[in-house]
Amino acid sequence: MQVSDAYAALAKELEAVRQLPLVDLLALVDARPLVHEFDIAGERVELEVLVSWHDDMHESVRITGHARGPSTWHTEHLRESVTVQVQPGTGNGA
Repeated sequence: MQVSDAYAALAKELEAVRQLPLVDLLALVDARPLVHEFDIAGERVELEVLVSWHDDMHESVRITGHARGPSTWHTEHLRESVTVQVQPGTGNGA
């Protein structure tokens, strides 16, 4: 897997989820991960995005993405996350 290409695709997926309307973003909290397979530079790469509460007060969510694909001798794995602040009282724990 070309790490730079896979990282760019992972960053794009994280940004797409981060830009969702708040109601749609909150619907993804603790739901099944979003999984997509892409052909990146001729190789199959799986991108997985999970959304979870970042804090006990439910004032922010963490969006975590994983990219997995073939490497010369093993499977390559990239992980990145972004935290999004939500309005107090928006989450189900506030």
